[in-house]
Amino acid sequence: METVEADLLILGAGGAGLCAALHAADRAPGLAITVAVKGLLGRAGCTRMVQGGYNAVLTPPDSLEAHFLDTLRGGAWINDQELVWTLVNEAPRRVLELEARYGCFFDRTDDGRIHQKPFAGQSHDRTIHKGDLTGIEIMNRLTEQVWARPSIRALEEHRAVELLQDDAGRVGGALLLDMRRGSFVLARSRATLLAMGGGPTMYKVIACSADKAADGIALAYRAGRRSRTWRWSSSTPRAS
Repeated sequence: METVEADLLILGAGGAGLCAALHAADRAPGLAITVAVKGLLGRAGCTRMVQGGYNAVLTPPDSLEAHFLDTLRGGAWINDQELVWTLVNEAPRRVLELEARYGCFFDRTDDGRIHQKPFAGQSHDRTIHKGDLTGIEIMNRLTEQVWARPSIRALEEHRAVELLQDDAGRVGGALLLDMRRGSFVLARSRATLLAMGGGPTMYKVIACSADKAADGIALAYRAGRRSRTWRWSSSTPRAS
């Protein structure tokens, strides 16, 4: 069986997985990072399918509080409110990072500001976009950045089927299925990050990628791992 060694193994390569890989590579250039994706790098996952845009508060009269309430209403008030606040609070910084650090080209107004259009469920013009191809723009730029960093290795068309654990229950990688060759790959790592999305296919009507089958949630459940909510400060993330 083929064995791959890495300092950090990232399972999933949508916007979350690629951003995680880039953040890790930029923070610690010496790390060996492996990204495993079920499809092709930059072409799999939900982020690429985003058409309308990305909601973030940039200028008054819009506010974080308004965005927070709009999101709760849109989720029929069953959202995890701490996660919603994290999303709303981080969104402006993520937009600026995508543009200034990773080269995304968002549409702009005549006076040079990022254009924000009205979108369903929003009380203000809040949606940042690149025409109706926002997700493609984001994923193309992130993918270019990943390929440009020699410390990041991509395993395309590799599906994670089980997390590897030692006798103490510590996760040390994953067993991957190479779908091109039909063989298994043992990916061993010092740290493993799941960025595999949720399980929208449990619903009758969905608008995102049909390959989101909750397999990441199943991997964590079988391994007895608990999900964590990450709170970001200006310097370092903290888990709670």
